[in-house]
Amino acid sequence: MSTTTLTTAALMVAGAAAVALSVFNGIGMETLFNVDALLIVLGGTTVALFVGFPPERIRNTIREVAGAFREGRDRETAVRDVLEVARLHRRSGIKALEAGMKALGDDFLRLGVSLLINYHRDEEIRRIMEREMAVRVVNYNLSQNVLRTIGRLTPSLGLAGTVISLIKMFRALESLDDMAPLMAVALMSTFYGVVISNLLVTPLAAKLKERTVESEILMNITIEGVVAISRGEHPLKIEERIRGRADGDVEHASRAHSPELVAGLAGEI
Repeated sequence: MSTTTLTTAALMVAGAAAVALSVFNGIGMETLFNVDALLIVLGGTTVALFVGFPPERIRNTIREVAGAFREGRDRETAVRDVLEVARLHRRSGIKALEAGMKALGDDFLRLGVSLLINYHRDEEIRRIMEREMAVRVVNYNLSQNVLRTIGRLTPSLGLAGTVISLIKMFRALESLDDMAPLMAVALMSTFYGVVISNLLVTPLAAKLKERTVESEILMNITIEGVVAISRGEHPLKIEERIRGRADGDVEHASRAHSPELVAGLAGEI
């Protein structure tokens, strides 16, 4: 685990501890962990998700959120992998690429090498890889949409739980003993909705968005490298090309594929 990952984890734990300390201070556990309020928020969110999204999309979102916390490839690694393929291709040809393809750690680069092995032309390689990139980016964006939907649902369902509990409270005005637990449910429903939305789901959506942009940059580097290999360019020239892309062309990631293509793929998916 890298130093950056450890630092991030330590900051997350420290922040969560500070929030928990302020929340737990002066509040009993039986009040804070109110099962009825939690069921209203989480149960309602689950039902709404399965109404609005197919189960496969929800499963993909869970996988992609989990993957966002794993340490992935960086730009230097992507550049190095492309250059290794370029040198192998120049030194030993297509047969050596075919033999070494399984050892590649990145499936997108494996796709590019497979296209090289099958003697696709430059234009075909670019078109196929850009389409695959667009499919992946669309899937990432759809997963972000699931998280954003949860972020909107939970505060609304918390408010709905509050309203339901207040209605029950008004029916129990004669007994203060009956009103106390209903008041706890009323307040904790809104609390759960706000906390889940703002401390959990919205940051996860932001993290997934950042991972999407970074993945798109790496895929663009790979496309440029594979196309250059197909054209027979020298590895030094390829390195100059893709390092320039890695260092300065971050903005290109959001424009690498046409909006029409992404819109069409979103409709297909």
